Amino acid sequence: MGNSAAVTFSSGKIWLDEVNGIVRVEFAPGTHQTLQIAREVIAGINTIGNGVRRPALVDLTKVRAIDRDARSYYGGPESMASWPALAMLTDSPLSTTIANIWLAVYSAINGRRANPSKIFSDETAAVEWLKGFRS
Repeated sequence: MGNSAAVTFSSGKIWLDEVNGIVRVEFAPGTHQTLQIAREVIAGINTIGNGVRRPALVDLTKVRAIDRDARSYYGGPESMASWPALAMLTDSPLSTTIANIWLAVYSAINGRRANPSKIFSDETAAVEWLKGFRS
């Protein structure tokens, strides 16, 4: 798999996919993301990046819900400074709805998408898209 050591947080793990040059975020089944979890995710992305901003693939397939404060935090400047592009992987109408809500909040906060973000149901397509944003 070509992965470096993972950073674990209260509801999942984050690791550098060295083969593809992206950061991957995976949540535990049934995760309800709070502001605290969102902060843990961004801290983990920054730790894994070690000073280098890398595109991120966030697997939302196991996420049950994301609180409003968490969505706002993910759309804010501290989070955006952590990644140049973001792909969200979904596999159900629920996870697609969660991703679409996040994109709506993100766009409302920023007025435009400062960092490219896209929703995918196919992991291979998401990884290929993210490769275009590696430094």
